[in-house]
Amino acid sequence: MNIRSTAARGKFENVVRKVYAAVLTALTIELWAHQAFQAEHFNMLSNIVLAVIFLSALGVIASAWLGRWNDSMLLIHGSIGVLAVFLLPAMALATFPNSDYENPWVWWSVGISSLSVAIATGLQARFVAHLAILMSAWTVISTNDSVGGASLGEALQGSIYVVILSIGVAGIVTLSRDWANEVDAAHTGYLFSALERASVDATERDNQRVGALVHDKVLHTFLFAAAARTPSERLAAVELAREAVDSIAEIQKGLVPSGTTTPSSLFLSLRKAAIKRSSRIRASVYITGLDPIPLETANAITEATLQAIENAERHAKFTNLELKLNSPAAGVISVQIVDDGRGFRMERVPRARLGIRGSIIDRMALVGGVAKIKSSPGLGTVVSLKWPK
Repeated sequence: MNIRSTAARGKFENVVRKVYAAVLTALTIELWAHQAFQAEHFNMLSNIVLAVIFLSALGVIASAWLGRWNDSMLLIHGSIGVLAVFLLPAMALATFPNSDYENPWVWWSVGISSLSVAIATGLQARFVAHLAILMSAWTVISTNDSVGGASLGEALQGSIYVVILSIGVAGIVTLSRDWANEVDAAHTGYLFSALERASVDATERDNQRVGALVHDKVLHTFLFAAAARTPSERLAAVELAREAVDSIAEIQKGLVPSGTTTPSSLFLSLRKAAIKRSSRIRASVYITGLDPIPLETANAITEATLQAIENAERHAKFTNLELKLNSPAAGVISVQIVDDGRGFRMERVPRARLGIRGSIIDRMALVGGVAKIKSSPGLGTVVSLKWPK
């Protein structure tokens, strides 16, 4: 089995946001140039507004490359563009209407503002509301005599241009995201099925091996020990018992599935499996790293996570159960299962209870990961899985 998800949505977002960051850099430099040429016709408030626009643009660019908070920064940048339009009459000096400039520098921030929101939301209600407010404000304010007194036809012409451009960009972004989601959904379903098949295959193979072991070694050891009469025969029975224990330990290692997947596909399939296991769970997904991870690791993380969720459902008596899926860096997987249930003391868990030690702690250790469990009576439980440790 060889699985390699494309993580289409994550890769699409990564490329689009970085490309727009480069475009925004050029557009912001152009905006600054227009403001610099018109500086003598605007007051100090103009410099302050431009500085705020510049800082918000830096936030968009930095967040695009960091892979965090980019939507928030895009929306902030878009909102500041609207604010600049409303403040235009207060920024312009009486000399501007008599200058040689056809449009005030704020005009160039209008298109940038609409593009930022288009990238952040696509064709959503927030984009439509932003565009309606922005274009209405520009159409009305640009006809004001203090900022040049454009005719209504000229104001509408500019507004229609921005509307067509930003709707086109938002439409392309929305269609591309829908396509990427469909690709990821297909890969998620395939990975989920693959993990289930791997689990079923491992169970069937283990059952066969356990059956053979019980018949060939364990049962033989019991019979030999029962018939032992002399010290040498008893020592031989002990040696047979040790061999049987070693064989059981080998079985516990399980099957090792081959292939790789990506954090995004793992998290999407794990979220689906978690909701299937507990309808009350709330899942949050955050992805930065896109490097492939072994399917063996994905299988171990999935089974350890589902075991932790099952333990919470059986024993925690929780009100809230949350699954936090995170890939903070390339090649790093972090999973947390948090409940606000009754909690327990780890040292008091009977050794015979294999759900925590065998299915969570040992399973993560076998693939080079680590599982930590923090719990106290009355304070809930946090199960943290990390790979690699």
